[in-house]
Amino acid sequence: MNAQNLKYHEAAIDEEQTKKRGRPRSQTSKNAILDATNRLLLHSSVQDLSIEGIAKKAGVGKTTIYRWWPHKVAIVLDALSHQLGKTPPLPTTSTKSDAVVKQLERFMRLLKGKNGKILIEAMAEAQSDKDTLVTFYESFMLQHEQVLADLIEDGKASGEFRPDIETALAVDMIYGSIVYRLMSGAETLDNQFTSKLPGEALHILQKN
Repeated sequence: MNAQNLKYHEAAIDEEQTKKRGRPRSQTSKNAILDATNRLLLHSSVQDLSIEGIAKKAGVGKTTIYRWWPHKVAIVLDALSHQLGKTPPLPTTSTKSDAVVKQLERFMRLLKGKNGKILIEAMAEAQSDKDTLVTFYESFMLQHEQVLADLIEDGKASGEFRPDIETALAVDMIYGSIVYRLMSGAETLDNQFTSKLPGEALHILQKN
């Protein structure tokens, strides 16, 4: 290897080592931002939250935040997911009806209490901006809608659910009732509602 090639080889090694050293620091900063957001939301609303406040709490610059998120609603949704952790797969059930019940129970548990309040505030913030609304839908609602839609399609294929039901409409009817109640106040997702809704959902889906 001549001197020039050796120089390029050493530079490439240095660059790769720099990248490897940078990744943990970047992830540490990102986690600090998400943790700071969750801590601030314990005492503040989404409306009162600011990029400046998050940056100060996390000990980073605003440019670091904008490197990952375009606006504060995106941070809030990521922070909530970060706090809750990765959603585990549904437990194995003997029927698709049981699986639908488990999914709805899990979804409603997620929306109870402080988490539900934060999501409603984030939704309210998103109404004034189309891009923010898309972020809200893609970051939160889409994954839950897809799980329920897949269960309904599987139930239709197995003959457990009505073959004529429109899956997208059924998902909107079922989740829409939950979100509507939540928008009326997180406390409206009380035990009476959450215990009855899965059974009513099955009346929509199952054959007579």
